[in-house]
Amino acid sequence: MLTEWWQYLPALLAVLAFLWLPGLALQWAFGQRTARIVLAAPAFSVAVVGLTGVVLDLLGVPYNSLTQAISAVVLTVLAWLVGRLIPRGGYHAGQRAAGASENVHHHSVGRYRWLFPVGAAAGLAIGALLMVRRLISVIGHPEALTQRYDNIFHLNAIRYIVDTGNGSTLTLNQMTNPDSTIALYPAAWHQFASLMVPLTGGNVMAAHNVMLLAVAGFVWTASCIYLARCLLGPSPLVSVVAGTASAGFGIFPLGLIAWGPLFANILSLALVPVALGLLVRLLGARLTVDPTARTPDTAGRIRLGACLVVVLGALCLSQPNALLALLAVAVPLGATSWWLALQAAAVARKRKKAIILAVLGAAAVAAWSVVWNTLSTDYVWDRFTSTARAVGEALLYSTNDRDEVPWVLVILTASGIYAAISRHQLRWLVVAHLLLVYLYAVAAAGENGPVRQWLVGGWYTDSYRLAATLPLTAVPLIALGAFHLVKATVTCINSLFNLEKQTPSRSHTATYPIVAVVMLITIVPLSQVDSLTQSTRWGKQAYTWEGWDNILSLEEYQLLENIDKHVAPDESIAINPWNGGALAYAVADRPVTQYHVGEPDPLLQPLVQDIDDATPTSPACEAADELDVEWVLDFGTQFLPGGADAAHLYDGVTAVDPVIDQNLELVDRNGSAALYEIVGCNGS
Repeated sequence: MLTEWWQYLPALLAVLAFLWLPGLALQWAFGQRTARIVLAAPAFSVAVVGLTGVVLDLLGVPYNSLTQAISAVVLTVLAWLVGRLIPRGGYHAGQRAAGASENVHHHSVGRYRWLFPVGAAAGLAIGALLMVRRLISVIGHPEALTQRYDNIFHLNAIRYIVDTGNGSTLTLNQMTNPDSTIALYPAAWHQFASLMVPLTGGNVMAAHNVMLLAVAGFVWTASCIYLARCLLGPSPLVSVVAGTASAGFGIFPLGLIAWGPLFANILSLALVPVALGLLVRLLGARLTVDPTARTPDTAGRIRLGACLVVVLGALCLSQPNALLALLAVAVPLGATSWWLALQAAAVARKRKKAIILAVLGAAAVAAWSVVWNTLSTDYVWDRFTSTARAVGEALLYSTNDRDEVPWVLVILTASGIYAAISRHQLRWLVVAHLLLVYLYAVAAAGENGPVRQWLVGGWYTDSYRLAATLPLTAVPLIALGAFHLVKATVTCINSLFNLEKQTPSRSHTATYPIVAVVMLITIVPLSQVDSLTQSTRWGKQAYTWEGWDNILSLEEYQLLENIDKHVAPDESIAINPWNGGALAYAVADRPVTQYHVGEPDPLLQPLVQDIDDATPTSPACEAADELDVEWVLDFGTQFLPGGADAAHLYDGVTAVDPVIDQNLELVDRNGSAALYEIVGCNGS
């Protein structure tokens, strides 16, 4: 299986370059110099790519690899100019994470600073390797596709960007609504994938799958390590555990791949840890146990605030739905920061500052409410379980009726919760985690009504989307839990063998690495066994060629691969989108009458309903002439969910009988899939 993927290694390396280099350059030009910018780079790159697509479309410039690279250089220069206008910034003297030096091993700071980059690189390598290996197992062949109807839009959108040079979030949905001036759809995922299509021999599915490997394997892992670094400090153990844990959940990204497939959501959620890390740094050192953390001064807050705005833009350009997860965890984080500041103002008897804080708090609540309500929807998924079971599922990361529990992650989370509560700086993280658990329970078990709709309507009351947010807070808790257990074990060993009689730092130095390595050797394999088996199986079912609700069968796919022998690039094909015919565009690069599921528009309706036996002067033939349609693709009567109800609207292009339907002539057939030419409309 792996040998089939090696040919796409150049495409993977190219998309990783597009995901990392623009963001690195942007941060460097803006004056950021810490090692963390490497981990945060993809979030900034997504902002660069997303903004580029919008601007180039407004300027009438085609979107492609060259224009993207040039735009990234221009934006980097602009970032450098803006960075020169903003003071360098610094930190308030003495304001650091209280007691933090007791929480992170001292070898991670000072003259041992090189340990963090090594640990971060190891964590990224381990997490990426574990995730990529599992995704390749799930996907199977690199040209396979997720057999869920949302994927019709995703794959066709990638082809649309390649063909039209339009990669704008403001107009991407013109593919399905060409008459709309503003047709919003988050385009970042599709932009990145479109850049890979030339490197995959024009194969959209392969480009799409390479993008998935890059985002789920590398971007998500790097983001998790970044958040752990911001909260817990530069511990190599923390970095490796965070990277490993990121690949240990069946609920994300595997859960969204099998359920949706929600690829734009996967990209956006993979960036949320960076946004949360920046928010923590912006609000101050008292919300972390990082011994290197400092509370920024005004200039420092401006710079961090600018970085946060860029990352928030990346979330919007990839999928605004992920903003809700950030808003949810920001409640306990922001409330804690505000309360600590208010307490400090009261103790110092700074009445003016207290008033300002009260006003800022009210403004923050109002802004939060506006954004939350704006992102809400009226879509409803019904409850399917009890509240108690839903809470248990979320706490055990076995949501949506999964039978298997990732026990090593659960145990480390419990250890992390204990450690966070004992270290008061991270109690907000525990509240945030439990809040996400509660929101999942509301989606899975809540009674339909205005309260449930307000709480989880932004996620379409979809429990799968809520479950996918749990790793956001779980990963840093797991990393903290592992560190806590290592530290407790070291203390016990030193006490048991009277090693504390030696110089404390020497005894700690001798014991800590051994215990940490043993912990990692235990965690890495245990994070991958049993608990991911079911999610892997569900994922494989989403990629199989055979299934009652599949978009395409293997016979249909093979017919599309050979369609260029008959259909010229500019000739349109009449299809029924509900049986997979719309993917003729993504697979074969041939225009079709509909690019996603839905009902045909009034002009198209007579064609797809009556073209099989139409006469030259009939409405069906007139529509075919006006739409320049010369071919019919018949993929039979295996419909996507909901397609059976709409099937009667496509009688003319579904289950065609060439003996009876004399207006169509069979040109090619592969099993039940057939291509027909319209021959009777010209009167011959």
